[in-house]
Amino acid sequence: MPRVALLLPPCFRGKTMTIEELIRDLNGLVSLPRAYYRISEMLEDPRYGSADIGRVIAHDPALTARLLRMVNSAHFGFKTKVSTIPQAITLLGTRNLRELVLATSVASAFANISTRLVDMADFWHHSIYCGILARALARHLKHSQPEQLFVAGLIHDLGKLVIYHRLPEQAAIVLNRLPHSDQPLYQIEREVLGFDHAAVGAALMREWKLPEMLCVTTAYHNQPVRARSYLDEVALVHVANALSKKVEPGYKIKRKEDEEPFIDPSAAERVPIEPELLAQLRLEADVQSIEAFSTLFSGTPIFRR
Repeated sequence: MPRVALLLPPCFRGKTMTIEELIRDLNGLVSLPRAYYRISEMLEDPRYGSADIGRVIAHDPALTARLLRMVNSAHFGFKTKVSTIPQAITLLGTRNLRELVLATSVASAFANISTRLVDMADFWHHSIYCGILARALARHLKHSQPEQLFVAGLIHDLGKLVIYHRLPEQAAIVLNRLPHSDQPLYQIEREVLGFDHAAVGAALMREWKLPEMLCVTTAYHNQPVRARSYLDEVALVHVANALSKKVEPGYKIKRKEDEEPFIDPSAAERVPIEPELLAQLRLEADVQSIEAFSTLFSGTPIFRR
């Protein structure tokens, strides 16, 4: 993992930190369940089938409950109620279930991280909205694994939460400067911190040993032109993120009501979208994101602010 030194403003000079140090202490507070890693291992081993995977999940009652709530939501739109994990595996397939395990696990892991710097409900609404749009766009473009794009959209901004939690004073400088600047957030972060939330998020993905596609989409979601692999996936997350700006913390106060968010031309070429389709997808995302938010975070501190 690259060691990137922080470049702090004068009031913080003398304090240095690397991205590695930034995420190191999170392991005790934020971690993925062992079930996710075990399922990932089993999927690569032909000796194991869906029944074996179902038994692993069943050992984690909280994970089982979260998965069944999500599977029965409008996010999937199954006509019959799914009451067991084996039934969910039959309907979703094992790889899609792994993506769902990851999505619900990340949401659960970060649910207890709070910050006064942004409204956490707004943060997660934007993330979920981005994931839903990324999945919808992926389906429109016949991508082979749209559920992976939902996860990529959901986790693309996790680096922000790491920064807000570990460097609250420096993050406050960034956020206070944002409404008065023409620069995007990631550029201000680089000036104040020495790196941006995308780099932090990608480092966290690699620390968690997540699939390389998720590391790359996280790293380049703000600047897709810099990506050298997973170009379609990076473009999908970038476009979905841009189209989700209307619900992103800090962005609402910057934009004019009739101003469309910037979409990098390199991503626009890979993700062409007509206005009529965009209106339809946004309407679907508006409805699905509300239910998905409630499903993922019901009973967590986010609702008890």
